[in-house]
Amino acid sequence: MKKAFLFLILAILSVALSAQSYYRSYDHHDISVSYGMFLPDQFNKLNSSMLNDLYPEQRYVGDEYTSTGAVFLTYRHVFNNELFLWGITAGLSNSSSQVYNVGQYEGELKRQYYTVAIEWEYRYVNQGNVQVYSGLGLGFTYGTEELTPPPSEVSTAPSSGDISSVAYQVNAIGVRIGKKFGGYAEFGYGYKGIFNIGFSVQLF
Repeated sequence: MKKAFLFLILAILSVALSAQSYYRSYDHHDISVSYGMFLPDQFNKLNSSMLNDLYPEQRYVGDEYTSTGAVFLTYRHVFNNELFLWGITAGLSNSSSQVYNVGQYEGELKRQYYTVAIEWEYRYVNQGNVQVYSGLGLGFTYGTEELTPPPSEVSTAPSSGDISSVAYQVNAIGVRIGKKFGGYAEFGYGYKGIFNIGFSVQLF
C-alpha cells in the first residue's frame, strides 16, 4: 500500500508538471501542501472488524486518543474565470489510543490512514491577494491497525487488520492570502480535519 501511495504522489506531481507545459497562457495550476487537525477518527466511535472479532460483545471503548494530524499534497486546476477549481489530493495520518474492554485495559491501538480524493472549490471572493472559498471532496480511505497487548501479556501476539471507508471533506470556508505564492486556512469537517492550514504555489 505504501508503494501505491508513493506512486500516487508522483502521479500528482507528474500531472501538475505536464499541465504546466500544456497551459502556458495563464497561471491556473495550484500545487499545495497542507496539515489538518481534529480528524474524524478522533470523534467517531471506536469500531473495526478486527476489534469485533476479538471482542464479540462489542463493549470495548477507546481512550487517550492522540494523532499526528493529516498531511496532504494537492493539485488543483483553476478555470479561466478563476472562481472554480477542481483537482486531486492524497494524504496520510496516524493515530493511537488505549483500548478497554468492560473496564479492562487491552492494549494500545495504532492506526495509519491513506486517503485519495477528488476535490471541487468555488471562490466567491477573488480580489487581488485575497481569495475566500468553500469546497467539497470525495474519495476513499484505506487504513491499517494494530493492537499491541500490555507488557503483562508478553505471550500474546499483536492483532492487526485493515480499515476502509468512503472519505469526504466539507470545507465550509477557506481563506487564501497571496497570488503566485500563498498561505491558507480552512474550516470544515472530513479527511483533512476541522482546521487545515497550508501553503500553495500557482504556476503557469
